[in-house]
Amino acid sequence: MTDRDWTVYDRAELRQGFASSRAGDCEVTVALDGMHCAACAARAEKAVTGAARDVRVNVATRSLRFRYDPATTLLSALLAALDRVGLEPRLLAAPDAGDRSRQIRRLSLARIGVATICAMQVMMLAWPSYFGIDSGPDIGPLLRGAQLALSVPGVLWAGWPFLSAAWRSLRDRQLDMNVPVALALLAAFIASAVRAGLGSGELYFDTATMFVWFLLIGRYLEGRSREKASEHLRLLASRRALTAQRRVGPAIETIAIDALAIGDVVIVAPGETLPADGRLIETAAELDESLLSGESRPVVHAIGDTVLAGSLNLGASALALVVERLGGDTVLAQIAGLLDNAGHAKPRVQRIADRIAGHFVAAVLLLAATGAGIALVEGAGAGGEKAFAIALAVLVASCPCALSLAVPVTLAAGTSRLAKQGLLVADAGALTALAGVDTVLFDKTGTLTRNELRLRRVISLDGSDCERAMDIAAAIERGSRHPIASAFATWATAVLAQDIRQIAGAGIDALIDGRRWWLGAPDAAPQPFKLPADAALQPDDTVIVLCDAASAVALFIIATRVRDEAAEVIRELDRRGLQLELLSGDGAVAVGALAGRLGIDRHAARQTPADKLAHLQALQAKGRRVLAVGDGLNDAPLLAAADVSAAMPNGAALTQSRADLLLIGDTLRLLPLAFDVARTTRLRIHENLGWALGYNLLVLPLAMTGHLAPWLAAAGMSLSSLLVVVNALRSECRSVSAFPAPPTRPVSE
Repeated sequence: MTDRDWTVYDRAELRQGFASSRAGDCEVTVALDGMHCAACAARAEKAVTGAARDVRVNVATRSLRFRYDPATTLLSALLAALDRVGLEPRLLAAPDAGDRSRQIRRLSLARIGVATICAMQVMMLAWPSYFGIDSGPDIGPLLRGAQLALSVPGVLWAGWPFLSAAWRSLRDRQLDMNVPVALALLAAFIASAVRAGLGSGELYFDTATMFVWFLLIGRYLEGRSREKASEHLRLLASRRALTAQRRVGPAIETIAIDALAIGDVVIVAPGETLPADGRLIETAAELDESLLSGESRPVVHAIGDTVLAGSLNLGASALALVVERLGGDTVLAQIAGLLDNAGHAKPRVQRIADRIAGHFVAAVLLLAATGAGIALVEGAGAGGEKAFAIALAVLVASCPCALSLAVPVTLAAGTSRLAKQGLLVADAGALTALAGVDTVLFDKTGTLTRNELRLRRVISLDGSDCERAMDIAAAIERGSRHPIASAFATWATAVLAQDIRQIAGAGIDALIDGRRWWLGAPDAAPQPFKLPADAALQPDDTVIVLCDAASAVALFIIATRVRDEAAEVIRELDRRGLQLELLSGDGAVAVGALAGRLGIDRHAARQTPADKLAHLQALQAKGRRVLAVGDGLNDAPLLAAADVSAAMPNGAALTQSRADLLLIGDTLRLLPLAFDVARTTRLRIHENLGWALGYNLLVLPLAMTGHLAPWLAAAGMSLSSLLVVVNALRSECRSVSAFPAPPTRPVSE
């Protein structure tokens, strides 16, 4: 606990810098530098529960996110509550966040340095006892006294984080991994100090100092590994501009980012970060969007294009944009929020591991007492030394650190790797679920085809003017976000449509000049018509019909562009043994042509959202595990019901998407990688859980029977936790091509 004054964070003018508003509440994310295991996470959650809502703890990134009402709750009270339980809260957006991290890292390295020197010197002074050499009445007390003097800083100062954390846990009537660690350290140090004063008995100063050294090294490397796993989220946060250059008439003023408003014109100098989402004006731009979309090459945007906050201006001149989205509404903020959501979500396997780890500490204490008791009974009163060594070995060897880290660090590594490539995992549990998927359902328009559609031809069906039909269709589609609307976006029309109604999977109807019009798929047209013989449809064409209350008026033939990567992605997914299906609301000719071109054997046309949902449920009833891939608009019911869902970025706002996976790079090429990462992540989780449980099952009998020396137990416990972290991060360090596709296997019905 510190004496820090937290009341400064109650000031409204500072709140905007670290809190986002949501339904009248403020949502904040706090780094917890004192959190190391599941029990610490439970203590953090308990400290703020009641005064805060939607409390979520992320053990992998050592952070806590919650919502509170500033009108009834003081943020300072919540931060002080966390500080009292020893979790050292730090608001991630606070100005001192980077300095605080550096201070903690320097202090950790200082403790490691002290522990290293003390452990080496103590072991050097203790070497005669290793070989049964009697140092004599003159040298022996001197060596014992020197070991005690060196152990004071090596145990009590270097090991203070473990001792203080254990005290706070016991004070709060909770057990975490620090309790057995502190008991082992204090037992070894106090018993050895007493024996050093008496001049007889075996000393454990070497075990205590070496144990501290192993613990500090393991915790430091574990912390660095956590930081590596959450690196993408930190880089996104660092891209958030704090100031902006706003043009006001002929002048340019520097203002805080919070003072920007929609419609402002912002100037971004070369090498600077875009402060908001907006529309490019005056000049083209060359931007670095690697953190947003995973695209490593510079992206060129023309005048009128939408550009995103967090992009870097790589051009040689300044660019200007009109602000369209600010703060939490920017794509940068939404991506960071989704990554944070994924980190704070707890899949079922992690909840099970946390429960096991929480009960394991009590079991360790009981086993240590049991082993010592048995040794005392067997020794008939002379087994005190052996009983102490057994209790010490059990306390040191069996710690649930590895078990607590097995799942969260592995999931963090997998989600971080995908995020760097341009695929966001909105729900961490989806990554483990994706590993079991055996069927993929694709939408057509906006998913397997590009959103940039082109109106190839207009055909009048009743002899009316084609330009008038274009005016009506463009008015109806104005404001729609469906990919079909892009085919009419460049047509300027003065016609105004009112009472526009979406008809899911069929079309749109609207009122224009008191007359009801309908625009949509031919099979769903309210009026009958015949396709003209000279329509000359191409395999990938999409046909849209315009009708009024009496008859069909015009046909619009829209040329679609199949994604360049679609065929290769389909082949790669097929190689991984997945059953692939195409479900589309388009006509049978267009759907069949696209399916044949891409090599998808199973396909269905004229599918309404209800039809797609029914087909999905039929597959699930057969025991299939399904991934649904769509544009996030009329596919929302399908995405919500699928075992795992993936959405393209342009279909709907990221924060409104129902998808578990978001392909923010607007490409399907990452789907095969997602399956590979998911399967590897599941394998790493099983390996880590197996190792953590197997290690404890192996060392506990050895420790309880006196066959495991305390110093060896110290090395084993620390190396066990480190092995789990290193194994979790193995896949994160591999390149994209390093994931070989598994051999093709037959798909069962």
